Amino acid sequence: MLEKAMSICNRVLGEEHVRMLDFANTLGYVYSDLARYDDAEHLYISNIQIARRVLGEKNNLSLVMVGNLGNVYFNLGRYDEAERKYLEMLRLREGVWDDEKVWTLRYKSFLAQLYREQKRYEESERLYLEILPIQRHMDGDENFCTLWTVSGLAQVYTNLHKYDEAEKFFNEALKGLQKAVGPEHRDTVRCMNGLAELYTVQHQFDKAESILTNALKSSNYTLGDDHPWTLTSMNGLAIVYKEQGDYAKAEPLLLEAFEGRRLKLGDTHPHTLESWHNLIALYEAWNKPEIAHKWKVKMEQKEDYEE
Repeated sequence: MLEKAMSICNRVLGEEHVRMLDFANTLGYVYSDLARYDDAEHLYISNIQIARRVLGEKNNLSLVMVGNLGNVYFNLGRYDEAERKYLEMLRLREGVWDDEKVWTLRYKSFLAQLYREQKRYEESERLYLEILPIQRHMDGDENFCTLWTVSGLAQVYTNLHKYDEAEKFFNEALKGLQKAVGPEHRDTVRCMNGLAELYTVQHQFDKAESILTNALKSSNYTLGDDHPWTLTSMNGLAIVYKEQGDYAKAEPLLLEAFEGRRLKLGDTHPHTLESWHNLIALYEAWNKPEIAHKWKVKMEQKEDYEE
């Protein structure tokens, strides 16, 4: 339906019309939301070139599309490319957006999230702590963007083993997101996944299982069973079962998460590789070394092929 609407707009307005470019940006966002990342990438690349030629590289729409392309690369696990796009957009916005502009803060928050995924936890923490007080002052504690940053900082604190701070921020974010966007919203689910991860590393498995069961149910309903964020909940729940020694319950979930991530994100995506390593760890813990060895061989063969 959206593709048809875009085709009509293109025919009526032409590809260089500002409304056409705005529609392309929105469609790219929808593609990303649906995990159609390749479609989003191609759409943004072509329309960024047009927007820069027609509107200029420092136009608001041009800048937002560059940042959104960074988000696409982030979701594809192409972190170096994502970082380049975020930094490019933040560099170009100087003289256009001030440091307290909502888009500046939002994309700095995305950059902090990227640093966390790259395990650059101290850099991520510093950036989150830079922007969070500004967001609290400008937008308020219950604003969606503020809460998104609070949740991201909580995840960083989990990685830095600052568990008390992590739990405090997760609870603030979860309560606020449930109120602001609802209990089944994708970002509420993502926050639930993070809180469950915190409880898992603290061996509070009952709490983690309860949260992940609800997160998986909500994500299945709102996003579908093959969406990457649904698969993250599934992977997390499998880890809880594995850590509890319930290997028979963990196995089908891990296999489904791995296959779903492989098909949706590719063999070399960091999340696919995470599930791959989790399967090997599961079979080793289950005392099934022959199956673990088969998965190791598959991974080594894939790595050799990529080289």
